[in-house]
Amino acid sequence: MRTILSFIIALLLSIPTSTATLAQDYKTLLDIPEGATLVSLSATERIEVEQDLLTANLRYEAENVSPKELQNNINTMMKKALEKAKKVNSVKVSTQAYSVYQYNLNNNRTQRRNMIWKGQQGLKIKGKNAVDLLDLLGDLQEMGLTMKGLSYSVSPELLEKTRNEMLEAALGKLITKAKRTAKAIGKSKTELLQINVNHGGRNNYQPQYNMRAMGGMAETATVAPVAAPGESQITLTVSAQALLRP
Repeated sequence: MRTILSFIIALLLSIPTSTATLAQDYKTLLDIPEGATLVSLSATERIEVEQDLLTANLRYEAENVSPKELQNNINTMMKKALEKAKKVNSVKVSTQAYSVYQYNLNNNRTQRRNMIWKGQQGLKIKGKNAVDLLDLLGDLQEMGLTMKGLSYSVSPELLEKTRNEMLEAALGKLITKAKRTAKAIGKSKTELLQINVNHGGRNNYQPQYNMRAMGGMAETATVAPVAAPGESQITLTVSAQALLRP
């Protein structure tokens, strides 16, 4: 038995590394044709795209000892804000979370509870015409809404168009890389298998903006916010198994 085991070990050690690897791949990955080589390749495209979509988040906040009057106040203000926003054809507007809750004005536990009702509702506005949108924001701030966020991003339409263009370029790189690899190891034919596409992230630019001065400055005219688009880096990577033949 020991003699037979020693013979098997000697036989395995005598098999060239390339042949052993090919045999393993043959059993676990692909039925690789004789003389062919399977390699994993990838190619990445990166591009800077100017952001074209401006999104603003506003909120109306109020308080009142009466929950009924508070909600009536919020509902009336949001109705006016929606009506004004919908008159601007170049923007899209939607309402956000609405909440009403009680709050104790006396934080000191030893004092008598002094309860008041507080409430708020958000408004989201987005558009590609920055001039129209920023003018609208100034009007809404003048009405009493507070700016909670203003950011530029790449619109879904521009993102899809850009990714389609990047996909063609990345695939071209991948094909070129497969041909160069084949030539380097003495192969002449290439075939891409199991192509995968990975969409990378994109970075949004958060512009500075001017808000209406609050507290004791209500008589001051509101200056419309300002914003300038930045650039987002869009990344796309394609990877594949390349079968290289003689």
